[in-house]
Amino acid sequence: MDCNIVKDLIPLYIDDCCSEESAEEVKRHLDGCAECKAVFDEMSCPTTSESVSVSDKPLKKINDWKASVLQSVLFFASFLLITFGVAAESSSQYTDYFNGFWAIWLVAPVTGFMFSLPNWYFIKFYKDRKSFSRWTCALTLLLIVAATTWTLFHYDQFVTNSGLLEFLKSCLTLGQFIFFICPYHLILTAVLVLFSKVTSSKYAQMLGKE
Repeated sequence: MDCNIVKDLIPLYIDDCCSEESAEEVKRHLDGCAECKAVFDEMSCPTTSESVSVSDKPLKKINDWKASVLQSVLFFASFLLITFGVAAESSSQYTDYFNGFWAIWLVAPVTGFMFSLPNWYFIKFYKDRKSFSRWTCALTLLLIVAATTWTLFHYDQFVTNSGLLEFLKSCLTLGQFIFFICPYHLILTAVLVLFSKVTSSKYAQMLGKE
């Protein structure tokens, strides 16, 4: 087959629009003609790169924007919950084992969750989405425990005064705290840790982390 004819057929051959007989002839000619093969390679490459640049880049920008919005919303929602908890605690008049109720069961867990969000900025250091989600979940739990421990000592839930009577009072206070406040704290902690795992995985997916 003449080279000029083959060069005219190459676009149809690339788009798979020519007949089987013509396609077979073009393929046979390309296998034996370096000039036509070069034309074929040149016409094939731009189509691939163009499709990638046109379709993938806008989608990546949209996903990056969605990931940024998700993180911002979580920061803002955490801040609102912490503000509500602080306001509720400051307006309460509790002096017994309910002292620090809002701070312990709401402010401390949400603060731990919020402090885990900056870890999302370092997602590029994680090898895949699964490891990022797992470590984010563990970090959230660790920070909640740390925030809760600090809050317990801040509100003197663990009394360390000397003397048998004071020790018994401390045990009673701790027992009442565990019975009345601890269930709320544990439930919210479990919800936040699970929520952290799910949202961090979604965040990684938006950024194209496999």
